[in-house]
Amino acid sequence: MFSFKEFVNKKILIFGYGKTGKSVEKFFKKKNIRHSIWDDKIKNKKFDKNFYKKKYDFIILSPGIDIYHHKKKKFFKKNKSKIITDLDIFFSLTKNYKYTIGITGTNGKSSFCNLLKLILKKNKINSKIIGNFGNPVLEGYFSEKKYYIIELSSYQLDYSKYIKLNSACILNVSPDHLERHLNLKNYKKIKLKIFKFLKEQGKGFYHKSSFPNYRSKLNIKYFKNINKNLISNIVGKKIKISKKILNSNTLAHRNELFFKKNNFNFVNDSKSTNFDSTRFAIKKNKNVYLILGGLLKKGDNYNIKDLISKIKKIYIFGKNTKILKKSFNKQKISYNYFKDLKNVLKDFYNKDFKCKNNLSKKYTLLFSPGGASFDQYKNFEHRGVKFKKYIYELFKR
Repeated sequence: MFSFKEFVNKKILIFGYGKTGKSVEKFFKKKNIRHSIWDDKIKNKKFDKNFYKKKYDFIILSPGIDIYHHKKKKFFKKNKSKIITDLDIFFSLTKNYKYTIGITGTNGKSSFCNLLKLILKKNKINSKIIGNFGNPVLEGYFSEKKYYIIELSSYQLDYSKYIKLNSACILNVSPDHLERHLNLKNYKKIKLKIFKFLKEQGKGFYHKSSFPNYRSKLNIKYFKNINKNLISNIVGKKIKISKKILNSNTLAHRNELFFKKNNFNFVNDSKSTNFDSTRFAIKKNKNVYLILGGLLKKGDNYNIKDLISKIKKIYIFGKNTKILKKSFNKQKISYNYFKDLKNVLKDFYNKDFKCKNNLSKKYTLLFSPGGASFDQYKNFEHRGVKFKKYIYELFKR
């Protein structure tokens, strides 16, 4: 049994001083737990620059830090057993949370977690989403009466050790974050770790197509589609689920239909940071003007020839587009290239939106980049906000 008492009078290092690191520091100060801090990118006299020369009982690691390619990777390799996350601290506080649900997958984690919360709310069940969703877990108020829905990234699954789940679900797996995990096999192995966090009577669920050869245990079953029965099993009880809620999508930057003008729908799917997510977005629409770009990921598949009948025109923007251009040239798919998103939208406005030939059908301008945002933006939220801002500037004048 791992409890918060384990931290008393121990040598603790908080590594990474972003949102997560700061929340851990604040929490430890409140509980009078001594600790050291280090961050590679922030200069602070209070930080311990000689951290790698010392021994620690616990290293609280921010999930975004890649220990496998870090300049001090020997230190992390030596101390891998000491590494935990803020989620481990959360689960050390009590073992009696009413019900805990772990959700992971390559795409759609946040939307599915939000869907579960909406369904539980409709059934008058108090719940909260934690993990890779919004603010760090230690910033919130804890209640043992709540259902906790925990969105888990591959990084959190890799580093965490003491999570306890009543149910766990892997929505899907496709190539992503391979710059860290090296190959799809390793990535899948880390996703499957979620089942190791199940309580003794816990239940696990995974998508059949992502793990066709996985030999599951008695309490771990596969599913083919997300439906009412699956959701009831995940939340551990029979609940009322309307079709309207099941098909709803209320999160920004995730297939977000945010604006309509004439016969055009404008969809912000900035959360699309891999091409599998982009393919999903294309399938949901028709007569698509598609905008792609960003930091493309190792191992991603940029084949869209089977979806070309849904696409009217393709725009590519950004600094890291060689792989995408090469793939499209090989598929004999035409595209238009611009250095930045603003110029893409100007061109679309002048040549496509104003075109009289585009008045007979309904069209969708789909911003689903298929790559990470860090080449030109702080994160996918920043990228999505900018896209919407440019659209409003162009089309509301």
